[in-house]
Amino acid sequence: MDKENFPVEFNNEIDDIKKNENEYYALAVDRLSKLAEGHIDISGAAVNFKQPAKERQTTYTNEVTIVVYMGSDHIAATEKGEFFLSTLDGALDAVERQVRERRMQQRNY
Repeated sequence: MDKENFPVEFNNEIDDIKKNENEYYALAVDRLSKLAEGHIDISGAAVNFKQPAKERQTTYTNEVTIVVYMGSDHIAATEKGEFFLSTLDGALDAVERQVRERRMQQRNY
């Protein structure tokens, strides 16, 4: 699947990163597109950026959830952290690992 035809739904609820939103979106689309490249098992993805409620005391300030649509199954990863870029990278790493494991599992059947 090529990048032009790879649909990624994007939702950003973090005001502090709105000015760099396109940069983070491009990073997510690039990595997810590379994961789908040469395969027909991924039909799209959703990327969500959010912060916990201000009234809640948490040790993290950012939350990134990524869902990859793989046929009738979906793979999801949520990463929470203080620094946004490392949180995004962590979520992308987790999704990539799960997709590779799923593909390996399917090859072994």
